[in-house]
Amino acid sequence: MAINIEALINSLGKSYQEIFNEGLTPYKSKPRGDSGDYYVSLDMQKEGIFLAFNRTSKKLTPVTLTLIDEVTA
Repeated sequence: MAINIEALINSLGKSYQEIFNEGLTPYKSKPRGDSGDYYVSLDMQKEGIFLAFNRTSKKLTPVTLTLIDEVTA
C-alpha cells in the first residue's frame, strides 16, 4: 500500500485513531512502547516509516522516513 507522506506530516499533533480513521496507515495494531517511555511507536518497516506518539496526549510527534535506493544495475 502506498503511504501519503505529506498527509502524515500534516497529521502531526493528531492521535493514532484519527490518522487510522483518515486511512493514512494500513496498520490496525496500535502503537506500543515500554513501560515508563514518554513515547509509543509504530514501526511500519515495509513502508520505511516510523511514527512516534506522545504516551500521555496520544498525539503524533516525530515521523521518521527511510529512503532506500532500489536501483539495480
